[in-house]
Amino acid sequence: MKGSKEEIKAIDLRSDYKVNPIGIHNVAPRLSWRMTAYGKNRKQSAYQIQVFKKESDIKEVLVWDSEKVYSGESVNIPYKGKQLASRERVYWKVRIWDEKENVSEWSEEAFFEAGLLNKTDWEAEWICAPEKAAAVYFRKVCNIEKQPKSGRLYISGLGYYEAYLNGKKCGEDVLTPNRTHYTERVFYHTYDITTAVVHGENVFGVELGNGWYNQKDKINEKKLWYGYPKLLFQIEIEYADGDKDVFISDENTKWHESPRIYNNIYFGEIYDARKESIGWREKDFEDLDWKFAGKAEKPGGELTKQKAPSDQKICELFPKKISEVTPGMYVIDFGQNMTGWVKMRVSGKEGDKVQLRFGEELWPDGKINYYSTGSGWKQQKDIYILSGKKEEYYEPAFTWHGFRYVEVQGYPGIPKREDFVAVHIRAGVERSGKFICSNALINQIQKASLWSMESGLHGGIPLDSPHRERQGYGGDALITAKAMMYSYDMHEFYSDWMDDFIDAQDKTTGFLPHTVPCQDGGGGPAWGSALIIITWLMYRYYGDTKSAEEYFDNMIHWMQFLQTGMEKGIVEGEGTDKDCLGEWSTPGEILIPPRFVNTFFYAYNAKLMTELAEVLGRSADAEYFQNQYNETVLSFRNEFYDSKNGRYSIGAQGTEAFANKLGAIRERELCEVKQYLEKHITKECEGNLDTGIFGTPLLFETLVEFGLGEVAYHMITSVTYPSYGYMITNGATTLWEYWEKEYGFYQCPANHNQPMFGSISSFFYEKLAGIKPLKPAYKKIEIKPAMIGDLRFVSSSVKTPYGEVCIDWERNEDEILVSVVIPPNTEAVLLIPGQERKEIGSGNYQFRYVACEK
Repeated sequence: MKGSKEEIKAIDLRSDYKVNPIGIHNVAPRLSWRMTAYGKNRKQSAYQIQVFKKESDIKEVLVWDSEKVYSGESVNIPYKGKQLASRERVYWKVRIWDEKENVSEWSEEAFFEAGLLNKTDWEAEWICAPEKAAAVYFRKVCNIEKQPKSGRLYISGLGYYEAYLNGKKCGEDVLTPNRTHYTERVFYHTYDITTAVVHGENVFGVELGNGWYNQKDKINEKKLWYGYPKLLFQIEIEYADGDKDVFISDENTKWHESPRIYNNIYFGEIYDARKESIGWREKDFEDLDWKFAGKAEKPGGELTKQKAPSDQKICELFPKKISEVTPGMYVIDFGQNMTGWVKMRVSGKEGDKVQLRFGEELWPDGKINYYSTGSGWKQQKDIYILSGKKEEYYEPAFTWHGFRYVEVQGYPGIPKREDFVAVHIRAGVERSGKFICSNALINQIQKASLWSMESGLHGGIPLDSPHRERQGYGGDALITAKAMMYSYDMHEFYSDWMDDFIDAQDKTTGFLPHTVPCQDGGGGPAWGSALIIITWLMYRYYGDTKSAEEYFDNMIHWMQFLQTGMEKGIVEGEGTDKDCLGEWSTPGEILIPPRFVNTFFYAYNAKLMTELAEVLGRSADAEYFQNQYNETVLSFRNEFYDSKNGRYSIGAQGTEAFANKLGAIRERELCEVKQYLEKHITKECEGNLDTGIFGTPLLFETLVEFGLGEVAYHMITSVTYPSYGYMITNGATTLWEYWEKEYGFYQCPANHNQPMFGSISSFFYEKLAGIKPLKPAYKKIEIKPAMIGDLRFVSSSVKTPYGEVCIDWERNEDEILVSVVIPPNTEAVLLIPGQERKEIGSGNYQFRYVACEK
């Protein structure tokens, strides 16, 4: 029956963006849900949240009741009950009222549970192997005297750990915990081990590797070394009668050298299967020859929950081709550039050594070209030494590689396809968006963009490259952040990384490093501005104001630092350092002046700061930054607008796009600037790109906004240098660092898997599909597809905090068909080319239009 309470419901309950999280450190989490409802124009008019504790299966104690709140908001509602204590779990549910005051049933219950919030909660000690070893096994027997009711494992291992209880791995993560500046923060994990712990003897085992904590084989930008591996764990068991037992890392924990006799995050592993301790993580294992652990120094950083997902195994790829390039040397082609590792099955004699070397390009003779992934002298490499068993299996644990090709040497016999599997590994962020269209090349560009961006998601850091540098460059990351937010749920990932910027900021000057947590590397004002731009994007795309509130004073400090490099309203450099980057990775020489790009970012930052200050109720700051924006745009216009030629600055490499994004182009200049830009692209650039990482996405956006969508489409679908299509037609399955196929040392590419040009993906969603949030978290949505070029259809969807928005459009010579899905409790503006603007509420819609002539 229409209007009945069964028609509406609150679903997908989340606490701080997670479903039923445990081990949280935010004692007042934000609560969110989605509304499900039939029909059109469905809205939430009010909600009621109840939070309660369960003292038994039948007894509940109310902790907080919001009572009925008249609001359409269902994203990031602050919990206002009593703050959580360590280990405390509370449950919550919500019911909602619709636009006609019909009330739903209560939702299904959800919960959130606190971790160890105080230093005094930790009884465990940091331990280590007193004798240095590349990787170490730790083992502890825990005797459980009664039937356990519940169990928790709190653990951190630096650099990486894998934990096991009674032989079963705890969790699905790999390469954990995520990377930080360990003297500031150290992540720990909480695992629910209730189903793994048993009455009687339990064996807890950990393998500990170097990770980023003990990395000193490669000096990249700066020396990255903190200390030798160390482990902290605390197992807490609760019984039905209320009693508890605690088992901790201490000097009674035993250790033994792992057969992983070498492990490095850049260069790989050496695994000697002859040294295996079979059954070490299970019962009935004799550990008499194992030694007792030593006490380790604390790493220095604050122990806190890791918000961003750890790396996970995402999918497996099988060999497309195996070639013998010289006698005994084979090259496996997996058909896709990627990050991860290779699992291998092998049989042979004891002591046989199989070497796997990884790369992304081949020389003409079929051998792997290692220069694109770092150097020719020390490659990404795994070595497996056989034990001599009938059949052996090897899989790495504490490294990952960037590769498409694998060179195999020393393999007994002839390698077969079924003996090798490539495991794609990246951060476990959820996919949230899809895009496909009628143009095969655009689909290939989108696919390559996603593979590149995924390849950069490791250890909670958006990396510049997955092999050579592996650092969190701010400029590379800020320019792809919007694209990432369309295709993936990135909030918690970026939230942790923004904390790295706060850790790294100079407390005196306000300077923000170009990379974090490394805190070194090349860049300019754009790179540190990732803190402001990504925080603003989290507000726009996820409705997150809490991050802006936490970081706002740090952002002010950064802007104050940039002011120290200003002269007459132009940002000449970073403080007194004038030798810094502006744009990066243009075709050929970078011609656009750094001071032009630097001033753009300062003014753009001021614009975003104004909006965030208004949202946070900081009116004085909003007024200040509005004035900063106005004054800087005026200085920018006066300094860089060339009225004689109708262009900005050099009139190349995207200068007009920068000016347009900034709002610097006056109405009376607009016609001349458009004409100049079109002429520059079609004549001087012959329809191809001349932009770098910042100008490229701005240029595509500007062309559509200028009514030059056909020019943008031609550029995107071009297959001549320099263009995305040039990469694809030259065999790229991921995007390159430079537009050139060959570059630099030995005429090899710097690398062929770099996420920064993946910013094009946001153009596909925002312009070709036309999906854009008009209000934070997509509370109001714009659907404004650019029907350009020879596109015949586009199909796209984005899972927003309020639900999934979808658009499918197709056209022929006679008509245009548009289907849209607007999630409940939101509204949309539909802007189809040549048609009247439509305001629509939630629901499923189909529209048919007569096609307009181009």
